[in-house]
Amino acid sequence: MAVVLLAGCGSSEPSLKTAFMDGVAGVRHTHDYEALRGRLRETLNDVKATPDGEARRLAIAGFEATLRGVQARIDFVENDSGNVAAATRDSRRADLGLTEGARLLRAAGRLLEVRVGTLNGY
Repeated sequence: MAVVLLAGCGSSEPSLKTAFMDGVAGVRHTHDYEALRGRLRETLNDVKATPDGEARRLAIAGFEATLRGVQARIDFVENDSGNVAAATRDSRRADLGLTEGARLLRAAGRLLEVRVGTLNGY
């Protein structure tokens, strides 16, 4: 009986394409940086739970770079009031992270046959 139940359950591994599309939608539609940071962390956990492959590696790198860019935006808002040097540094880190993240996510999307396009201007 146990063998029959296990055979009927199917794979419990999440789909990379589904996790990827959910993550990209989150980047597009979540404009609060704190909420986006949380959503990106969840997406990374979901993507890391999928089987290995080139698209998975690109997606992980893309979401991690985007997360770094979002964190830099949070740092900019929270810490840089009146400090031009710190504001410039955090703004540059945000731009670099978001640009790199979008590039990597588009590359992963091509492998997964998911059109990503621009992500919040990047």
